[in-house]
Amino acid sequence: MPIATNTGTREIPLKFAAALTKAVNTAWDSGEFLLETNPITQELLRFWLGEAFTDTRPINFHLGQRQAILNTIYAHEILKAEAVFDMYTAVSPELLAEMDLTYLKKDKFSHPKYCMKMATGTGKTWVMSALLIWQYLNAKYEERPSDRYSKRFLLVAPGLIVYERLLDAYLGKQQPDGARNFDHSDFKRFESLFIPPAYR
Repeated sequence: MPIATNTGTREIPLKFAAALTKAVNTAWDSGEFLLETNPITQELLRFWLGEAFTDTRPINFHLGQRQAILNTIYAHEILKAEAVFDMYTAVSPELLAEMDLTYLKKDKFSHPKYCMKMATGTGKTWVMSALLIWQYLNAKYEERPSDRYSKRFLLVAPGLIVYERLLDAYLGKQQPDGARNFDHSDFKRFESLFIPPAYR
């Protein structure tokens, strides 16, 4: 009976996530993380996570959100991974021996692809907001266009409830007349967390 090869399911992504998190936290604690990122990213991370700001704000990213933001930025900006295979090679190459590499070489894995696994209610939308701001500001202000950042985004919702939540977060809650008030959006209500004053 043939043995089924692992296509990157079950425990493999969890092992990868643990290895990535360990590398990220080591780089962050040593200061290497900030040294290897772009100036805009450095400014954002200091604003989001630096004690000078977090100690004076009434609301901040919690540890899970912080880790998701750092892991994504590390994979994209420091590892500069061009594909899923590249991320595994850079972070945890021993896991590749447990996987079906022909499957991992398929087109759908041939571009940067990140997944944050977070429980319902733990603030995935806020993580997404931070990452959109990170991408947008880097795309807008980078000295030489690198094609690694974007000012255009497509958000896909798995159902109407999530779709409405995204509209509330980015456009503001719907008013009785059907219009949405941006002043009630998460971006505006929590701009003291999301956006450094110079970019508001």
